[in-house]
Amino acid sequence: MFVPIVAGRPLNVWLGFVLLFLLIFQIITCKRWLKVPFVYHRRKGWLMAIVAFIHAFWWIGIWFLGFRIGY
Repeated sequence: MFVPIVAGRPLNVWLGFVLLFLLIFQIITCKRWLKVPFVYHRRKGWLMAIVAFIHAFWWIGIWFLGFRIGY
């Protein structure tokens, strides 16, 4: 198994940035600084869980299971 390269970095790195953005969005909507309906807050929570799972799976694969980076 391998981790794809996007814009010169492994996709795992980009998923980390996406996860950080989603976490900041969750905090902003939870504190009601940005008022959005609860359904969006809940959907972003599920999206954050899925991205975190993929990010962690690739990180564990790279460090412990010998996943290759690139093709």
